[in-house]
Amino acid sequence: MKIYLINLDRHPERLAHMLRQLDGVAFERVSAVDGATRPPTTKGLTRFELACLESHRTAWRKFLASADSLACFLEDDLHVQPGFAALLSGTKWPPKDAHAVKLDTYFQKVRLGEKLSASGDRKVARLYSRHESAAAYILSRGGAARYLELTESARQPADYAVFPNSPRRLGLNIYQLIPAIAIQDHLLKDGRRFATAMAKTDSGAAAGRSSLVGKLGRESARLASHVSSLGEWAYQKAFLRVETTTVGLE
Repeated sequence: MKIYLINLDRHPERLAHMLRQLDGVAFERVSAVDGATRPPTTKGLTRFELACLESHRTAWRKFLASADSLACFLEDDLHVQPGFAALLSGTKWPPKDAHAVKLDTYFQKVRLGEKLSASGDRKVARLYSRHESAAAYILSRGGAARYLELTESARQPADYAVFPNSPRRLGLNIYQLIPAIAIQDHLLKDGRRFATAMAKTDSGAAAGRSSLVGKLGRESARLASHVSSLGEWAYQKAFLRVETTTVGLE
């Protein structure tokens, strides 16, 4: 399974880190869009968040330009566990209907469906809730095409777009690898080697967020999303045998 590694030109130290992590596993480097060189945005995203999303979109397009049926996408602040190369050496274990398979964990409570056999001792289960981080995942061709559609006029960061609150309502079949096989650097106890630009703001996005109209719009959207989520959760409990759990790392 081909790997697309998203990496900024000005971050060679991260590329070196990933070369050590992947330890001989081949990948194609995707030159990330640099938010530091972009003008402020009023789309509700900072220029850095928008640049990150556009970087993922660039990688999805590269995948769709190939003849491959599946591909793996990685960000460059990742730590992978033993067995990563073996996991990607097979393309038969991801569920046939999967748009995406999340490979990492953020150690947050998520809602999962029935566990199915995957690779080795690992399982996969349908992911029915948001799970932060878009640092390590697999896409099918259908998944890449669908995500490009959903993010055409995106107002959410990459990880919200790839792993949203209610994937089923967006027509997305997302699966979670259990246990996870990767984790971002800042989540490790001895991590935080790499600073993130995601917390930075710019004047355009900040102004849009602080306006009264902007606040009212966000509150209305939040309330509508909350009501929708309650209905979705009731459906999941009644018909999908969903359990709430935390995905571990191994």
